[in-house]
Amino acid sequence: MSINEQLQAVKDAEFESLASMAGKMMNGFEKLVQLNLQALREAGQNATETMRATLAAKDLPGLMSAQAENPLQANGQRVMLYTQQLAEIAASTQSELAAALNRSMVRMAQALQNMPQSGSGTAPVGGGDPAAMMQNLMNFTTQAFEVMQQSQKQASKMVSDSVQNLAQAASKAAEAAPQPSRKRAT
Repeated sequence: MSINEQLQAVKDAEFESLASMAGKMMNGFEKLVQLNLQALREAGQNATETMRATLAAKDLPGLMSAQAENPLQANGQRVMLYTQQLAEIAASTQSELAAALNRSMVRMAQALQNMPQSGSGTAPVGGGDPAAMMQNLMNFTTQAFEVMQQSQKQASKMVSDSVQNLAQAASKAAEAAPQPSRKRAT
């Protein structure tokens, strides 16, 4: 196999690896979107249940009871569950990306080791300097790794922002929750 063919094979393999990693990132993003939709759905259902209980109250003690059942503790548990699921999504996506990156690095190292052995004397006349081709290969690999790192940083930032937004929403919901007033009859 000539150096040009080897270079093309390595480039093709790296392109496929990048496409695979992009797919893995999209899969992680889809899981995140599903988790957020599920959290919104549950929040809407909980608000509806609270409203029904409040409207069903027939007297002041019933209303106070419905208000007292405002699920602040349940909301805290939901936030913790959401955060745990979010961390699992992030960890699995990061793990898949790291495994793909490691496979790519192993493949690239093997290609670089094999090239000088099998490529000596097989470069076409006027085909260019093998060292220049090797440099092009290394530049391509460096760019690919930079793109992967940027993508991973963006995914991590997205997860971090989602956790922060959820924590802020939970905090605002807890602050906005009506506190039952405890007036004593005189």
